[in-house]
Amino acid sequence: MRKVPESEINEKVTKIAEMLKISGKLNNKATELSGGEMQRVAIGRALVRNPSIYLMDEPLSSLDAKLRESLRVELKKIQLNLGSTILYVTHDQAEATTMADQIGVLENGKIAQIGTPEEIYNNPNSIYVANRLGSPKINILDKTSINTSSPNQASQLGLRPEHIKLGQGELIGSIKTIESLGAETVVELEYKGLEILSLYQGLFQGVRGDEIKFAIDNSKVLFFDDKGVSVQ
Repeated sequence: MRKVPESEINEKVTKIAEMLKISGKLNNKATELSGGEMQRVAIGRALVRNPSIYLMDEPLSSLDAKLRESLRVELKKIQLNLGSTILYVTHDQAEATTMADQIGVLENGKIAQIGTPEEIYNNPNSIYVANRLGSPKINILDKTSINTSSPNQASQLGLRPEHIKLGQGELIGSIKTIESLGAETVVELEYKGLEILSLYQGLFQGVRGDEIKFAIDNSKVLFFDDKGVSVQ
């Protein structure tokens, strides 16, 4: 219908099918495909065209983790090679931060903030936005819980887990849980009745119940008012 030469159609279909790992499914009926395979077919139908903008609503949501990671990289390569715009909806923060040039965070159907992944992560304009990116999640604490210089209008502070330094400093907490992630370890601390998540690089040597010193990187602390809006 688009009057594209058959040779070009075959070339595009073969290339996209190989990328999506569905080459062996091209002669299958739709009823013979799994949910993940049908999702990849839908992505392929979009990719073989050359529109000025692609609209993708969670296109990788039903795929297994390994394939999702692979296709994330391939979609980014396609975007760079074609120079096309992709408007991509996702709840997966890894997809958002690795694929996007610009992220728009939605809150109750409205855009709460637009910026690069780095801007959204390092300078969120609200607690809501701060909570959208980061794993483990950001610690939101009352500003009086930790002694640090803060703006007068601030009532809460945000502290990313990777900005907590274990084994050093003057603060003392107790280890509540330890979650090894291989290259990193998530250590949950109890401090003055608060639960604080920290991210330790490497294998953490400690056990539940141990007391441990910790420090915070004061230059990385975020501040929010009583409505959850960022203050400087």
